[in-house]
Amino acid sequence: MAQLLMKLPSLAGFLPVARSDLRLAKDRDAAGLACLLAAAFPEIKWSADKARQDLFGDPSVAAVYVIDGPEGLLATASARYHATYPGLGYVHWVGVDPAARGQALGTAVMNAVLARFGADGLAAAVLETDDARLPAITSYLAQGFVPQYPDADHQGRWSAVFAAQAAWRQNKRGG
Repeated sequence: MAQLLMKLPSLAGFLPVARSDLRLAKDRDAAGLACLLAAAFPEIKWSADKARQDLFGDPSVAAVYVIDGPEGLLATASARYHATYPGLGYVHWVGVDPAARGQALGTAVMNAVLARFGADGLAAAVLETDDARLPAITSYLAQGFVPQYPDADHQGRWSAVFAAQAAWRQNKRGG
């Protein structure tokens, strides 16, 4: 099943959040990125080699941003120029350490990516996500991303996501 598609129609006004722990990742961060992404995406087998190949070895990935923590990387997001979406920035591999969620770290790395796209002269950005990633979808919506409907089943899937999101929010509030 294809992932859900979201689009940010305007990159105007996105600036990187001023944080001393936010930086561009380097190849030497591959092992830390693998640990972070394995924690954020446990269904995928990450290794330092996979991180090197998918993030630093892929010419479509322009930048990988990370937030450092006292014991390792806490968050990451990548700026990618995906051939499927010409003229648009593609937000890639947004991940936050599960122990550090709720601190707006995903928003901080995403802002860095979106600011990069704006600096590169792009007007809009897209991302793909899975239906079950309700906290991520909530964050993307708050940042201005809107659902897109490229496939016939997406309207029903988005309806199910919004219903699950409402239930998730209610559970989160305790009731």
